Amino acid sequence: MNVRALIIVVLAGCGRTELLEPPPVPDVVEASTNVFVPPDGCKVAATETYPLEPFKRQPIDVLFVIDDSCSMEDDQSALASNFQAFFGSFRANQVDFRIAAVTTDMDDETRQGRFAGPLITDKTPNIDAAFSNLVNVGSEGSAQERALASARAALSEPLLSSDNKDFLRSNADLALIILGDEDDQSSFPLSDFPPFLRGLKTGDQRVSVTSIVGLDGCLFPGLVRGWRLATLPTLFGKDGTLALCTTDYANILRTTAGRLVNQRCIVALKRPIDRNRRVRVTVNGQPSTFRATPPDSTYPQGSLELDLCPAGGGEVAIGYDECWR
Repeated sequence: MNVRALIIVVLAGCGRTELLEPPPVPDVVEASTNVFVPPDGCKVAATETYPLEPFKRQPIDVLFVIDDSCSMEDDQSALASNFQAFFGSFRANQVDFRIAAVTTDMDDETRQGRFAGPLITDKTPNIDAAFSNLVNVGSEGSAQERALASARAALSEPLLSSDNKDFLRSNADLALIILGDEDDQSSFPLSDFPPFLRGLKTGDQRVSVTSIVGLDGCLFPGLVRGWRLATLPTLFGKDGTLALCTTDYANILRTTAGRLVNQRCIVALKRPIDRNRRVRVTVNGQPSTFRATPPDSTYPQGSLELDLCPAGGGEVAIGYDECWR
């Protein structure tokens, strides 16, 4: 199994609303992640075990698309402060990565999908400071946040051969991660974007989309759920994930990075997950976040996509909490 990823993270918004508590995450969901640690004194019986083959990791390219409008200064600082949460999985798994950033400002001719700073790689010295400088792009940009238009410009000619050269590697999967507090205002139909994104890859590389929306403002979660940025992940099926109305940057970034690093670590189930019970999944005895998908033509009994996938392989165990009702 090979994992190669290009990651695009989009920060969007001005004129945000007030925060409500984020909705609870279900224990087993499609296109989402979960980890369960049982309370003290509660037994979790492992009902099924699966062998895990050795796993080879490949390079990951990361593109942040950061809103530089009036409401995003605090979010940029929070993103920079949680750098370790995002790149912990990359470092732990010795991933060869490249990081770049653009803004959502398509009015300023000096931006319009052009990288906001130099590329960051796993060889960059003082990488924490370099990342902070890269993502703190200011808050005086256009109030018309065109995140998808900026991402499309960044990954298209002529920028790929000029200002943004040496970033998009041919052996990389493509993953889009959207982080924003306002919806996308690009002029083209949302339906035009998935074919563009998928068209950047011609082999067996993987394309996935994660939207983290609502950030410091989610007075009307139903409205946010209707955003273009919230709808986009649904167009990618099991490769799409939505995190709604959250300020937990550390947990979201850690979970997202873990999924991207290990996104092809998939276990074909012997029987479907019992969705009426709380599930715990461990890899070599350690709790792991995961995505559970229902039965389909590829996996007749369903599958688990693990976020903890050791290079040397091992064993996956699935258990159910005997205390929870």
